[in-house]
Amino acid sequence: MILRHWKALLAVFAVPTLFWTVSPARAGWETGAKGGFDTNLSRSIDDGEGSGYLSAYGSYWKGHAAETRLDWTMGFTVQGAVYPSLSEVDYAAALLSPGVAYIVRPGWTVALTPFLLGKAVRDSEQSAWAFGGRVDFSQKFVSGIYLGEYYVYTDSRAKEDVYSYKENTLGLYLGMRWTPKIFTEAGYEFSRGDSFFSTKVPAPPVGGGGPGPGGGRHYSSTYAAEVYKETVDGHAFSVSAGVDWTQSWFSTVNYTYRTWNGESGSANDSSGYAGIGYRFGIPHR
Repeated sequence: MILRHWKALLAVFAVPTLFWTVSPARAGWETGAKGGFDTNLSRSIDDGEGSGYLSAYGSYWKGHAAETRLDWTMGFTVQGAVYPSLSEVDYAAALLSPGVAYIVRPGWTVALTPFLLGKAVRDSEQSAWAFGGRVDFSQKFVSGIYLGEYYVYTDSRAKEDVYSYKENTLGLYLGMRWTPKIFTEAGYEFSRGDSFFSTKVPAPPVGGGGPGPGGGRHYSSTYAAEVYKETVDGHAFSVSAGVDWTQSWFSTVNYTYRTWNGESGSANDSSGYAGIGYRFGIPHR
């Protein structure tokens, strides 16, 4: 069963491009590539900067052994992406994520996974280290329907403080495995924490010190705009589908719409991708 992509970690990046599919019944290596788009990489409240992108990744995942109720897990992913229309946000990243998983009953699993992530961005101000933890609950039913709920805490420390943040995220998803090879899925997540916004039209000050509780602004040459940080509520709605063409080859497509609402304004973003991947590990049945 597919547990879920690491959606909450994606806020560390300018675009959601770090994904791995966690299967509790397999271990092995995986590699893949995808092409996509993001309409508001700058999280602008007035005139967002968008771009298409190409990315590639390699990962290793040691999942839960099917023959035991409690087991440890281990994941490692490296990824890079290029943005032809906004090359300053090109990045390379690595994610390390050990954890434990417990099978409550057949098809029902709970997992606890701390993580450490490092990201190097061409715009070095956005380069960051992040750490935190994730709790997943998943339920799989004989009909092919599966549900999942998750909570994630993230603490990201960027070179320029305006891009640093602490965030709590709650999410859920509902999926259907129509055949052993085809699935569709819809998801929603709510997040609350720090976020950077940008504006090309100077915003009125909040509390006398500039937008947001931290006050102050920072000019970003990457976005040709002022950036600032404040506490925001985020909402994300996503739909995705995937096909396992063979035991090793698979493909996925995704569309996500996000909003961020803060005291000084709000921003929204549409993103999507189509990707293909190859698994070197053979699933344990």
